[in-house]
Amino acid sequence: MPQHTNPTEQLAFLRTVASSSPRLVWYGTDGRVELSGRVFDNWVAKTANLLVDELDAVRGTRVAMHLPTHWKAVVWAYATWQAGGVLVLPRTPDGGSGTSDGTSDGSGDIDGDILVTSSARPPLEAPLMLVPVALGALALRWPGELPRGAVDYAAEVRSYGDVFPEEAPPRPGAVLVEAGNSGDSGTTGAPGPRRLSFADLSGGSDGAVPPSSVALLEPGCTVLRALEAAASVWGAEGTLILVDRDVQVTDQLLAGERVTARLAAR
Repeated sequence: MPQHTNPTEQLAFLRTVASSSPRLVWYGTDGRVELSGRVFDNWVAKTANLLVDELDAVRGTRVAMHLPTHWKAVVWAYATWQAGGVLVLPRTPDGGSGTSDGTSDGSGDIDGDILVTSSARPPLEAPLMLVPVALGALALRWPGELPRGAVDYAAEVRSYGDVFPEEAPPRPGAVLVEAGNSGDSGTTGAPGPRRLSFADLSGGSDGAVPPSSVALLEPGCTVLRALEAAASVWGAEGTLILVDRDVQVTDQLLAGERVTARLAAR
């Protein structure tokens, strides 16, 4: 059984239990990023505060996240839940549409109140909010012209507080993720979105993750798969390693990180 029943409990674990230990490690084309439990929680709190204070997010706000599998995507997911929102993911390769890295191709309507994206795109019409996210490890701003009315995540997030005010955790069974556009069902004949609770994320895909595992998620996975892995590995008090699809998993990497489990990308 997962140790944590909701993301609020899991964040409390990350910032209080061996909080200086690595909990999320990212291997990208621009190098390695290591986040301890405390540092990850700080990033989540800053992002949640930006959501509430800058983007006017309230309980039930829908955050459409068009990011590839990346450590910042995991931060945005937990920040959305901390702020009481619902994470909306575009259709992914296993759903038969979208780009291979899970980002949006720019077509179709935005199924959310806030769009978080790593791709250049035109401005959105109010009341929709656009948040471009630079993915570089050392990025301090969006690398290009910022669309009118957009909020530059890299430039703004560091100014927000490291602590998010205590909120009531999501109720048991509350939908935290919608994977796939809500318009997929109905007349098109395509399946509707998957609606997932935290229990679905943390308990459904990996079986029993051994306690305190250092688990590497194979590259090439979707954002949804990365969130499932994070919830289940951290529920077992372990460390998750994410690898960009363009980075090779070598014996040196496995030995250096002392990997004890490998999780399928599916």
